Amino acid sequence: MTKTRGFSLIEMLVAMVILSLSLGVLYQAAMGATRNVRVAAEYNEALMIAESVLSELSAVTEVDVAQEGVFGEYRWQAQTTAVSSEDAEAAQMALPLAEVTVVVYWGESRRERQFALSSIFPVLPTTAVPD
Repeated sequence: MTKTRGFSLIEMLVAMVILSLSLGVLYQAAMGATRNVRVAAEYNEALMIAESVLSELSAVTEVDVAQEGVFGEYRWQAQTTAVSSEDAEAAQMALPLAEVTVVVYWGESRRERQFALSSIFPVLPTTAVPD
């Protein structure tokens, strides 16, 4: 007669501990991936807002101007500054240039995130601004 033997109580407890630790690690990994997807989506939305504001401000008529606004939970600030040309001949022939920088802020005050985007545009005479 063969003696069949099952698992002991200690073997079952060890197996349950290993299983619970494995599930905890998998849960943490899934939560981290979810958080990363959310943060990436927030950065993508901030990029779209910055591109939109930058597009609106591309018809620069004056420099050293600051603007700000709110879009949903995102706040943005834009600054226009003059760009000096090191080539004097090129500076006389072309329109003056301005750098437009847009910074988008979001999140709670202690974990606030920001995204900045800038570009350089010609400063147009006030009579040449398209409607």
